[in-house]
Amino acid sequence: MGWQDLIQNPSYANTCAIRISVALVKSGITLRGGLVIQKGPHRGRRIEAGQARLAKMLAEPAYFGKAEVFRRDDAVTGIASRKGMAAFWNIPGYMNGRGGHIDLIDGARALCGSDCYWTASEVWFWPLR
Repeated sequence: MGWQDLIQNPSYANTCAIRISVALVKSGITLRGGLVIQKGPHRGRRIEAGQARLAKMLAEPAYFGKAEVFRRDDAVTGIASRKGMAAFWNIPGYMNGRGGHIDLIDGARALCGSDCYWTASEVWFWPLR
């Protein structure tokens, strides 16, 4: 994708928002993120590297709109059997409880693409068809 200088940068060690951004770009969605893809078939398209910025962008009417919001105790039962995208906010033990994650959820198996953080204080969910 063309960012060799970012590979060793610890700020880019967790790339959940980049992975989701690339999936959205491959699906034909145009993002207005901060990084421009420099190489490959999607060269020139933009992605968002930050989980919070990507989730807030997706919550805008031009993208997926308002997310379904779940609190910690209700998230797994309200989301796990559904297919969609989830943004996990304030994950205990990650960045002093302030860190987040964004991922795809396979409702058939209640699995996230990488990790589900059902203990997060809040989870935003967008169902996908």
